[in-house]
Amino acid sequence: MTRLVELQAAFHALATRAPSPPLAAEAFLVGSRELSAAERAGIYADMYGWRLADALREDYPKLASLLGDARFLALAGAYARAHPPDRPDLGQHGRHLPRFLRRLPAPERADLGDLAALEWARAEVFFEAPATAAAHASLAALGPAAFPDTSIVLVPALRVLALDHDVAALWRRLEAGEAAGAAVAAPTAVVVWRAGLDVFHAVVELDEARALRLARAGRPVSAICAAFADREDPAAAAFAALASWLDEGWVAAFRLPAAPGERA
Repeated sequence: MTRLVELQAAFHALATRAPSPPLAAEAFLVGSRELSAAERAGIYADMYGWRLADALREDYPKLASLLGDARFLALAGAYARAHPPDRPDLGQHGRHLPRFLRRLPAPERADLGDLAALEWARAEVFFEAPATAAAHASLAALGPAAFPDTSIVLVPALRVLALDHDVAALWRRLEAGEAAGAAVAAPTAVVVWRAGLDVFHAVVELDEARALRLARAGRPVSAICAAFADREDPAAAAFAALASWLDEGWVAAFRLPAAPGERA
């Protein structure tokens, strides 16, 4: 290791408050009459931590609002120690936060992980690749013989979340500046998508969420429709769901099954 590399590694350790830096600040940094070398290094360490917290706040504004500045800053510090940035894109720093919150031994609220999952999905779809939505006419053009075996291609900017709490209602209250209220434990499916430059999310029935996941997996329409088998009128429910997917711009295309002898 060259001396320059050694010094860079030592400064990085000080700036990130690593528990055992290879060199003390006084070994290679100059202090002043006002501040010691360690105190000057601490300025960089504080700035580094605040920048990571700011990056999290950009992706998790509702979580930050719910916790307040002091508690959110403490959470950001604990998260950064458990998951230090490992990619050049600081926008990816917060990708582990939902799982981190769900694994806390005594979380402040049971629904924090689900709220974070919703906010991260919203951040993800904003940066997803654009896609042209399919028109209703493309569905009408499918022949009845091929329709059951046709697969549905969903747009990239769409996520289907399976959550343990109704955080969509919590998100609405926070958006309106209302009191958060208690966590509501209830299996909840939420679809998150982008239309133009705007991001939306909506609660859907659990069977519709299952149908969307089947579509994402490339399963044929017959399997997708079977997700509604427990409805009073499964065919009507499946058709209504598919029509709403087209209305919202969730469908990019319909993929016809390969003809005999053709490669799929």
